[in-house]
Amino acid sequence: MIFQAFVVFGRERTRHSFRSRGSVAMNREKNGQIARVGLFSALTVMAICLFRIPGPGGNIYFHLGETVIITAAVLFGRKGGAFVGAVGSAIADLLLGAALWAPFSFVIHGFEGYLIGQLSDGHGGRRDLFAMFAGAGAMIIGYTGVAGFLYGPALMPLEFLGDSAQGFIGIATAYPFVRMMLYRFPHMRTAR
Repeated sequence: MIFQAFVVFGRERTRHSFRSRGSVAMNREKNGQIARVGLFSALTVMAICLFRIPGPGGNIYFHLGETVIITAAVLFGRKGGAFVGAVGSAIADLLLGAALWAPFSFVIHGFEGYLIGQLSDGHGGRRDLFAMFAGAGAMIIGYTGVAGFLYGPALMPLEFLGDSAQGFIGIATAYPFVRMMLYRFPHMRTAR
């Protein structure tokens, strides 16, 4: 009987050790995913702060943060895209002294990243391109509405044109970049 207890305990211990090895590998992948999403959030802040062009009136500016948000949403899915879009753009607005826009950027770019991540399949094809246009459309509508709310309807056409150009440039730069990333690093694609 004592021998049987040791054998059973040994099997249980072996079974748990296999589970712990699997969970370590799973945790390693999850930690890698968290690190990549954090890195893309920081890249969003840098792309907005370093590569921005002021628009007329000083309240509007164009930036390359769209490229990073779109890329992250396609590569990491809806959760990663939402986090990168929301946190990266809100922090950039705070750093640039546009604290009034930070909560709106958090919601608008977060929804943009979520929508792109939800609609894309992460393969760099037509569905991803459709998702990019849908997300850019949501961003354009969101910022145009907020500009009309904050500054009056007279500024809405200018905001619409500026955001349309920013969305188009973001898609034009993100689409080939996403295809290259998926070709070169296929493990970057998140399981959907």
